[in-house]
Amino acid sequence: MKNSYKMFYLFLGLTLAVVLLIFTFLDNRLENKNKDENIAKNQNINKELTQEINVENQEKINKDTIIEYENYYTECEHVVRSFELDKKKYIDMDRDEFKNNFKTEFSTKIIRFDSERVIVRIDKKFLCPNHYVVGEYEGYVSIYKINDKGEKVVFKKLDQSIEFLSDFDKDKLKKGIIVDSIDDIGEIIENFIS
Repeated sequence: MKNSYKMFYLFLGLTLAVVLLIFTFLDNRLENKNKDENIAKNQNINKELTQEINVENQEKINKDTIIEYENYYTECEHVVRSFELDKKKYIDMDRDEFKNNFKTEFSTKIIRFDSERVIVRIDKKFLCPNHYVVGEYEGYVSIYKINDKGEKVVFKKLDQSIEFLSDFDKDKLKKGIIVDSIDDIGEIIENFIS
């Protein structure tokens, strides 16, 4: 008899535990569904408010706006900043008008746009103009500068002929040796002369 009471209470306890677990699970699902609906409603409200604010308070470029370009050069990973000096053609443009004004030869992204400052990031897939390249031009050791389009332009042709250099050195010069500063050029040229 004592065993049957124990079994009854054990069965009753297990049944209550299972019922509690089921109700807790159902309550959590219902609560999560309500949260998801509320989040979706809040997102829609935020989107509508943002659109209203943008329509009412659309920023435009004025004569005092600073227009800054962050030129990111992928080959050397340098960022060179420059500023727009002639802003007349951009005055009274909003963000979309300004963005449509760019050439598509480079990847551009507007980082900041307000009446105080406009910052545009331009990704360029070549070396920045702060580099030099030691190479070969017309059979002589030459120094190249990088222009705004990423092209090598002869900066200085030296008197050192590549005629007497080893094949290894000739190949290095034909490929070009990238140098970070004018001071580093002297060291590299010394190695070829000696």
